[in-house]
Amino acid sequence: MKPEGKINLFSRSKALVAATVAAVFFISSALAQKEQVIKLNTDLVVIDVTVTDKDGNFIRNLKAEDFAIYEDDQMQKIDFFEMNEEAALTRPLAVVFALDVSGSITSEEVIKQREATEHFMKLVRTDSVFSIIAFNNEIRVLQDFTSDAKRIRSAFEKIKEVGGSSRIFGSIDRSVSLLRRAPRYKSGRRLRRVVVVLSDGFDNIDPTDQTELIRRANEAEVTVYSITLPSYLPGAIANQRSMTLLDVSRIVPMTGGKDFSADTKDFTPVFKSIAEEIRASYTLAYYPPEESRRDGRAHQLRIEARRSGAIVRASRTTYQAPK
Repeated sequence: MKPEGKINLFSRSKALVAATVAAVFFISSALAQKEQVIKLNTDLVVIDVTVTDKDGNFIRNLKAEDFAIYEDDQMQKIDFFEMNEEAALTRPLAVVFALDVSGSITSEEVIKQREATEHFMKLVRTDSVFSIIAFNNEIRVLQDFTSDAKRIRSAFEKIKEVGGSSRIFGSIDRSVSLLRRAPRYKSGRRLRRVVVVLSDGFDNIDPTDQTELIRRANEAEVTVYSITLPSYLPGAIANQRSMTLLDVSRIVPMTGGKDFSADTKDFTPVFKSIAEEIRASYTLAYYPPEESRRDGRAHQLRIEARRSGAIVRASRTTYQAPK
């Protein structure tokens, strides 16, 4: 081999080594940046918000500058904002349907619940996932998270009879636990975590004070909607249902949800309303201040909309900072 050939080979070897070192450095840097992004993302406090006027009409087309986030009464910078301007419900969901099968529910109502649930699944994105639990004095997971409508129908068929007491708060707690381990993202988009409770709103087992359950739901970014089979007291104002223990606990409003009365026993319009609620919502997020970001304390949250007469419902009123 000629000397110049040796020199060229040596030069190429040096170039190859240099390129390899550069590639390793680049990959290491990329991984480090990725780890940093993941770490930063876990620090984000995410809040889903619905805004209505005094008549309950949704206020749409608000911008990030139309909102203000307060942590412990101190205004924070909004670092992430998302709204849905499309006609269809495009946000993927993770939904737990909690079905009351106690003695206050009839078999006919269970069939109506199944039909409405199947219709709801058709209203949302195909990459949404659904779980079914049934509760009376016991709580059973009839179907873990799935996008398969046939499996959802089969879950309803497992409800052979109704009866017993009602454990509504325990069922919501179980639903929150299920959602904590549900898929977090689908098709690159964050799944909105939702519990839909179908019940008469009474609990014969658990205490009414559910402060810890509200905290857990807020921490898990879960919104609770309730579909109430109403009862009425003699002599009460017409069409005004009696207050339930679920109302007293304030789990639904403290997680940004809403209660719907199912007077006609036709749940389909109610499920349409819930889908519309979710479609009309906004997502806001912010990075907490450095001094409180990992102080291990609970912090109060408040969202305001800079629009006259606007009524804001937020999916969480607190967040628990990690240590």
